[in-house]
Amino acid sequence: MQRLGLVEWDRPFFLFLLFIAWAIDPDIGAEAIEFRDLPKTVELEESAEPNSVVTTFSVNCTNTSDVPDTFLKIVAPVSSFFNFHILSAGNYQVRLSPSAGLDARVVNLYVLMFTANCRGETKDAQLFVQVNETKRIVCNEGYTEIGRLRIQVSEDTRPGETIYTTVLKRRGTGKLTFTVENSSLPFDITSEGVLQVPATGFTREQAGKTFFLKIVVKDATSRSCEVPLSIQVNPVYHNKVSFRESSVACSILENVPPLSNVTQVRASGESVLYQIISPRTNLFTIEPDTGIIRTTYYLDLKNNPILANTQLEVKAYNMFNHADHAIIIVNITVKQENLEGPLCSPAVIVTEVPENFLIGSTILPLSCYDPENISSSLTYNIVNQNPPYAFKMDGPNFQVNSSLDYDSKSMAARNFPYKADILVIDEGSPAQTTTVSVLVTVRRVNEFPPKCSKLEFRVPENTEYGYSIGNVSGSDQDYPFDNIEYSIMDADPRVFYINSRTGQLHVLLPLDYEDQKVYHLAVILKDLENEAARGTQKTTTCNVTIFVTDVNDHPPTCKESFLMRSIYSTAARDVTNINCEDKDTGTKLTYNIVRGNVNGRFRMVEQSLFHNTFSYRPDGIYDPLVFVLLVEVTDGHFSTMVTVVVNVIPWATTVSTTTITTTTTPKKPIVLHRTVTYWAPDPWFVVVLTLTGILLFSALGLLFWQFCRRKSPGEISQSLLQNTSKEVGKNYKVTEEARKQKRKDVTDLQSLEHQFDGRAQDPVSGQYYLFDSSTGARRWV
Repeated sequence: MQRLGLVEWDRPFFLFLLFIAWAIDPDIGAEAIEFRDLPKTVELEESAEPNSVVTTFSVNCTNTSDVPDTFLKIVAPVSSFFNFHILSAGNYQVRLSPSAGLDARVVNLYVLMFTANCRGETKDAQLFVQVNETKRIVCNEGYTEIGRLRIQVSEDTRPGETIYTTVLKRRGTGKLTFTVENSSLPFDITSEGVLQVPATGFTREQAGKTFFLKIVVKDATSRSCEVPLSIQVNPVYHNKVSFRESSVACSILENVPPLSNVTQVRASGESVLYQIISPRTNLFTIEPDTGIIRTTYYLDLKNNPILANTQLEVKAYNMFNHADHAIIIVNITVKQENLEGPLCSPAVIVTEVPENFLIGSTILPLSCYDPENISSSLTYNIVNQNPPYAFKMDGPNFQVNSSLDYDSKSMAARNFPYKADILVIDEGSPAQTTTVSVLVTVRRVNEFPPKCSKLEFRVPENTEYGYSIGNVSGSDQDYPFDNIEYSIMDADPRVFYINSRTGQLHVLLPLDYEDQKVYHLAVILKDLENEAARGTQKTTTCNVTIFVTDVNDHPPTCKESFLMRSIYSTAARDVTNINCEDKDTGTKLTYNIVRGNVNGRFRMVEQSLFHNTFSYRPDGIYDPLVFVLLVEVTDGHFSTMVTVVVNVIPWATTVSTTTITTTTTPKKPIVLHRTVTYWAPDPWFVVVLTLTGILLFSALGLLFWQFCRRKSPGEISQSLLQNTSKEVGKNYKVTEEARKQKRKDVTDLQSLEHQFDGRAQDPVSGQYYLFDSSTGARRWV
C-alpha cells in the first residue's frame, strides 16, 4: 500500500521523464514488429483442393531494417493440413498441405499462431481458419493408403450372408444408390449398401479366387464415390465319396452255393473302400475294393426263415480320409424256387359291350392266385392288343382304356371284335406266367343324330321342271355312315321334291321371283339301321332356305300403248310422259324413237317426249302437222312399242312495235387494212388451159356416145332372139319391164324437175332440201 502511494505521488515525475525520453527518441514505446495484411479470419470450404492458398501476409521490423525471423508456431487443434512458405524477405504464404482433407464435421475452426523475432523482440499473431461444410458424398477410404480392403469369405458361406457394409463419411443429398461396378461378379448388393453372398452361393470353381470390385455410391445430385474391395473366397474341403441312391434292393434264390454274387454297390470318389458296418453277420461278406456282396453259406429258408429278408448297412470311405464317407442300405430278399404259374378263372374271356361303354369302367374282374404261395401278389399286364390301347388292367380288373368306337371303317374291316391277352405274373423266382385270352365284341349304339351341311340354296326363277337345286348333304357318324332318309315336312309337294335316299332337291313347278322370293323348307333327316334295337332311329330337322334369284323374263308393260297429243308449234314444254314399268327388279328402261320422227323434230329424255323447233315457213321447210311416232321401250332384253300421235298446231307470234329512243355517241372510225393474196397466171397459160379442157370434154362426149350406141334396145332384143322360145319370152318380158321402169324413172325425173323450183338449208339440222314454192312440197337432197 505504501509503494502504491509512492507511485501515485511520483506519477507526474514519471510522466515528465517519459516525455523527455520521447523528445530525444520518437520511436521509444512503439512496437518493434508489425504483421501486415494478416486477416483475423479466413473462411475455407471443406471441398478446397490440397495446395490451395489460405492467405498471404508480410512481417517487418519497425525500428530496424532487419528481416524478422517468422515461423508458424502452433496449429490448434494439431493438424498437418497447413504449410508455411517464405515467398521472399518478409513475405509469407500459408497453403493447404498435399494431404489436407478438411472436414467441417470433425473440425470447423483452426487457430494458426505465428511468431516473429526482431533483435530479441518477439511478437505473436493469430489467424483463424473457418471451415464451412459443403454438401457432398464421401466414402470411407481410410484404408486406401495401404491398398484395397481385403475381405476373406468361406466357400460354404450361406447365400445372403453379409460380406461388407458400406460406410460413408458424407451421405450427400437425397436417396443413395449402391451398385457394383462390374455386374458380372458373383455378388449381390442391397439398396442399403450391404454386399452379400449370391443367392445361389459360391461354386467350387469360384473357390480359391480373389475378386476385385468397386462399390459405386451415388446421391440424388449424381455425386458419387467409390469403395474398392478385394474379396477372397477361401475353399473348404468337400466330401467326395457318395452314392447315387440311399438304398438298393436285390433278391437271390435260396440254396445257391457259397461266394455267389448277390449285388454290387458303387460309390463315387477317390481311393474308396467298402465295409459292412451293420448287422454283424457271417452270412454275407463284401470285397473292400470292388463293393461286391457275396454269400458265405448256403441259405436255407426252411431251417432259417429269418433269411427271407436281410438289411445290410454298407459304408464307403476314402482310405486316406475316413471322415469322407457315405452309407447305403442294401435290402436282400431270399426267395424260394418257383415252379408253377398262377391259376386264373376263367381261362378264356368272351364278352360283349356296347360301344358307348364308359372309359375306366370294369368289364369283368379276373380271379387268379399262386398255388405255391397263396399270399403272394400277382402282376397283370395286357399284351397283344388289337387295336392297341383299347383296354387296361387295374389290378385284376379288366377295364376300358379308350373309346370302343364301332363307327369306323377299320373296325368294320375286322368285323368289330377287340382282342387282347392278359399276362399274369407271380412273385416267384424264376417268375412264372399265365396268359388269359380275351375276345370283346362291340355292340353298335345309335349315338349321333344326323347333321345337315348345306342349308341355303339359290335357284334362278326360269328353271325348268325337274331342275336339281342341290343336295342337303346330310351326314351321320354312326355306322353304316350317312345312311339317311330325307323328307319334307308340311311342304307343298307341287313346288319342290326331295329324293328320300340321296337328299337331292328338285323343282316341280315354275318359280316366279316377283311372286315369291324365298322358300323355307323343313327337311327331316332320319338315320337308318344304326342300332340292333328297333325304334331307336334319331331324326333331325333342318331349316333349308331356297332363294329365288331374279331373271329378266318379263317385257316392259306400259299403261297406255297408244297416245294422242296436240301441241302448239311454239310450246316450250314436254309433249307427254310414257309411263312404263318392268316386273323384273333391278332393270332400267330406256326409251328410243324408232320410226316417224320426221326431220328429227322429237327427242326422248328418259320417259319424257320433247319436241325440237318446228319449221312452217312457206319459203322453207314445212314440217308435217301430224307426227306418228313409234317409241321402243326396252329393258335390255325385252322391248315394248308405244305409238304416240302428235298433232302440231302451227302458231305465229306477233311482236308488238315499240319505239326506243337511243342516244348514239360518235366514235372515231377504225380503218382496217386487209391484204389478199391471189394467183394471176400469164395470158398464154389461160389460153392453153381452155383448149385442153375443150378437147377433154369432147373426148368424153364421144366415148359416152359410143357406149350408148352399143347398148341400144334393138341390139339387145336381137341378141336375145338366139335363145329358146321359153327363154325368148322370158327375156322379152324382162326387157319390157325394164323399158316400163325406165319410162317411169324418166317420168318421175321430169315430174321432180317440174315439182321443185327452189333449194334451201334447214336451220336446225343444217341439211339442204328442195322445195316447191307454189305447192309447199319439199325433198331432202
